Amino acid sequence: MKRLTCNRGLGRALGASLALLLVLSAAWAQPSISDLRAKAQANPNDATVWVDLGNAQYQAGQYADAKQSFLEAISIDYGNGDAHYGLGLSEYANGNYQAALFEFSEVTRLYPKRFDGQFNKAVTLAKLRRPKDAAASFQEAIKVADSVATTKDKIDAYLGLAGQLELTNDYAKAADAYASALQLDPGNADLILRRGQALENAGKGLDALPELTALESKSNDYRVSALIADIYVKQGQIDYAMFALNRALKKAQAAGDKSAEANILVKLGSLQKSLGRDADASKSFQQAAQADPQSWQALYNLGVSYLEGGQTQTALNPLEQAAKLAPDSGDVHLALASAYDQLAQTDKALSNAQAALTELKDDKQLTQARFIAGRALYRQGSYAAAANLLDQVVQATPDDAQAQLWAGLADYQQQKYDSAIRYFERATQISPNSVEARVDLGAAYLAAKRFQDAETVYQLLVKQNPKDSESYYNLGWALYSQDRRSAAQDAWKSSCQEGYQKACDAITKYL
Repeated sequence: MKRLTCNRGLGRALGASLALLLVLSAAWAQPSISDLRAKAQANPNDATVWVDLGNAQYQAGQYADAKQSFLEAISIDYGNGDAHYGLGLSEYANGNYQAALFEFSEVTRLYPKRFDGQFNKAVTLAKLRRPKDAAASFQEAIKVADSVATTKDKIDAYLGLAGQLELTNDYAKAADAYASALQLDPGNADLILRRGQALENAGKGLDALPELTALESKSNDYRVSALIADIYVKQGQIDYAMFALNRALKKAQAAGDKSAEANILVKLGSLQKSLGRDADASKSFQQAAQADPQSWQALYNLGVSYLEGGQTQTALNPLEQAAKLAPDSGDVHLALASAYDQLAQTDKALSNAQAALTELKDDKQLTQARFIAGRALYRQGSYAAAANLLDQVVQATPDDAQAQLWAGLADYQQQKYDSAIRYFERATQISPNSVEARVDLGAAYLAAKRFQDAETVYQLLVKQNPKDSESYYNLGWALYSQDRRSAAQDAWKSSCQEGYQKACDAITKYL
């Protein structure tokens, strides 16, 4: 939903304010700038003449000249509100927003009941990205609006207030501001929609449903149906939401709005996916991408649907396209990192994971990106860097056996056997029947010269799989290192019989 932009609000307000100033000069039939300049030169101490000249120059787009004329007026009479106001307009037009704020603030200080001063002070604060202060100024403008402002001015003030409140996430009060605007313009479809969106964001979507439903019945605006769907989703009424989205889709298609059609199809696909209807979801995402090939959201969701369906290679094309359209999307880079990780394209997996880490905010996604990057760094031989990331993954997901294993491997490669053992032991606690975890733990025990512990692990492995030649070989080393040569010979023989050449060589060389 579009919010009131500050530029648009200022344009309307300034137009109305300038009309009031022009009334003062209308009596002398709008003389030219040259005539007004001559008059100012003839009456250099008359502030009103300089204000008239400044107004004319401002209207002609001569903002720098207008600024000088208004400054002349202020130097003669600092209390001249029109001069300060005109100077504020000129500074704003020149992009000097801090100076404009000062001038509009002076108007409100000298003339606190002047609506245009309060309003444009608020707009300037909004331009300076100070939403709390801007909201307060819009409220001041509303307080003094009754005596001087038109209905349209008041509506603009409420819209400005609502927009700034939304920027501060105060959606409930924003909804109240839209409701006040609606009282001045009952039945305004755009205001109903904005109020509904604010209520939905405030967690009060049900309060908006009666008004939105009434509007939907007589409106072709697909946004109304889409908002109703959002409200139903938050209430857990997925079937109702899908019904509303299908209505929205028909309206968007009838309007020929391909971008809206794609957005609605993405929402529909997401709902279908949440219901386990993966094939329907994939079809919706395909239709979305066809409707609007420039929609990175459609391409991203299509790629993810392929990725989750095991079609990793197929997922690459839509995900790469999405990345070109939205190069700063952490979600897209994370999906690409996952795809390249599955395809064992280590360099690309790492670069996309690192890009995702710079953009993502969600802790779960950050952990996933760190895990992919950590494994990629390990495969590249950057064990210290890998260990740093993988340890963060372990801290975030202490019950993830794979995270423990990879963190252990990174430390093992740095010959940090004691810490590697701790990771591997934790992995075996989490997954007691994991052969991978036991193999890694056994190797770490051997490297740390904890031969009895290594023996215990390898005995479990060969019991679990009597044809595990490599575990028999390592068991032989654990026994040999304890000077139990006969038992070591038996283990190596078992390994050699399974065709493990290293075990055969060990018998010949050490026994």
